[in-house]
This record gives sequence, C-alpha cells and structure tokens, in this order.
Amino acid sequence: MEVRRSVLFMAINNPRFIRGAARHNTDGVILDLEDAVAEPHKEYGRTLPRQVYPEVSAGGAEVQVRINHMPWQADLDGAVWPGLSVIHYPKTEYAEEIRRLDQRITELERLRGIRPGTIEIHAAVETVRGVTNGSEIAQSSPRVRVFGGGSLGFDNCRDLAIETLPGVARAPEHYGVGETGLIARTLGLHCTNGVRQGTGVTGNVISGDTALQEASANRQAGLYAGITCLHPNRVNGINQGYTPTPEEVQQARDVLAHFEELNDRGEVAGELNGQPVDKWEAARARKLLAWSDACARREREKGAARKRMSAAGPPASHGD
Repeated sequence: MEVRRSVLFMAINNPRFIRGAARHNTDGVILDLEDAVAEPHKEYGRTLPRQVYPEVSAGGAEVQVRINHMPWQADLDGAVWPGLSVIHYPKTEYAEEIRRLDQRITELERLRGIRPGTIEIHAAVETVRGVTNGSEIAQSSPRVRVFGGGSLGFDNCRDLAIETLPGVARAPEHYGVGETGLIARTLGLHCTNGVRQGTGVTGNVISGDTALQEASANRQAGLYAGITCLHPNRVNGINQGYTPTPEEVQQARDVLAHFEELNDRGEVAGELNGQPVDKWEAARARKLLAWSDACARREREKGAARKRMSAAGPPASHGD
C-alpha cells in the first residue's frame, strides 16, 4: 500500500521552501508549477524539477509535481525525471486528456531511464464537466490509481454560478464529491475525498490540532488516501491521525481471529464485544492491519533517509 498520509504543497521556485522540505517529516511533497508560479516565471520553473528532486526527497518524502492544464507538455517534459512519483493534472475534463499524458510520460520514462509505468497520474476533477465524465477519466489509464474531487472549489463554483464560501457546508457539494467517491470505490482506487472539518480556511491551513482531528476521522472511516496541506504545522498531526492506534490494531486482530473461529465452525457471522463480525468486518480489519504495517514501514524509510541526510551534511544550494 502506498502511504501518503501528509502531502505538503509548495512553490517549486521558492528556494527557502525547497531547502526546508526534507525537514518536515511529510510523506510527500507536491512541487507546484501551476498557481504558485507566476506566468513570467513558468519557463524558469520548468528547469527546476531535475535540480531539486534530490534535495526535496532527502528526508524520505515522495516527490510529486502539479503541472499546468495548458501548456501541459512543456511542464511535463520539465517534470518527468528520475525521482518523480506522481503528476497532478488540474481541471481534468476528458479521458482523452489523461491518455495523452500517459502516452507522453511513457515516452519520457523510456528516454530518461525510468522504470516503465511507475509514474502515476492524479487527475484532478475541479469542474462540472470533470464530474460528469468522472467514470471515463478514472478508467482512462492504469497510471490513475487514486481518484476523487468534485468539491465546490473556485472552478466548480464558477461553472455553477454560485459564490465560493470556504468552510461552509452546502448541499450541492455532496453530489460532486459523492459521485467521484463512488467511482473510486467501484473501481478499487484510493478515494481522495474525505471527512472535512468545517473550521474555515485559516484553521485548515495552519492548525495541527484540526489536522489531527481530520486525519483521525478519515482513518476511522476507512479512508487512507491522505491529506494535502499548505503549512508544515499540519504534517505531524496528519501523520499521527492517519496511523492506527495500538488499540485499533489489536481490535482488528481480535476480529480476524474471531472470524476464523466462526469459519472453522461453518458460521458466516457472529459478534465480538457487542460488535458484528462477518466477512465485511474481516475485510476492514485486514485493510487496517495492512495499512498499519505500511505506515510503520514508511516511518522506517523516512528515518533511514534522515540519517543518510544528516551524515551527508547540508545539500548544495540552488540559489536564492
């Protein structure tokens, strides 16, 4: 299982952010070539990925890049180098867009010595047309391994001609998020939609406590796709909230043991401490245990990376 509990968003052309990326204990970093880079600096931004990947990933973070919807190919050619894990494509509206990305990534993997098929595509659904074409988009490429979106962000609100009100729950949002969530679950993809705390923009951006609550709620709902954050204060709260507690791990083991006893007796359902035990609860328990093991493995990987980084000394600067 891929463990991407906390994924920290940052501008690729901010040297201070790049230098600090390895210190934040985040599972992943999204380097932004889209909104965070002004138009006059786009061309320069495309020269940076190959340079900064080693520094950004030195603490064990997985490297991801958000490219522009247009011109996507120039960004893609600048981003696809060894060390990249995921391409984020904004405002996806058609399956053909993802197939086109897949084709070019395949060419670049071959040309640049990257194991074929390893780079994923995150197709961001941010418009009404994206929601209505969601099923085709989600099935457009084997590189699409997570799926979700459809919330009432700026682009969807513009499409629907409604006002954007951050932190306020609105009934229309349930359709887009629900539609893409059902698509992800039907296809067996990781669902990126999760439980959100209605605390407003400021709290969501900087609050570690809110991050912990939000991640815990997602974990308890069986959602393991992670949370993207804009501030490093949220990273540890997200990591902690998404990691199963020892009590939850033990409970999952008890459920599986009881289910095996039921199976040995030829029974299909029972209960344990007042809770039902059947094949669905057993499947949830197996998923939680696999996720717990994967989280522990991810922490070991990051710990080993930080030790190597410390032994190597400070990295070379890429300018101010």
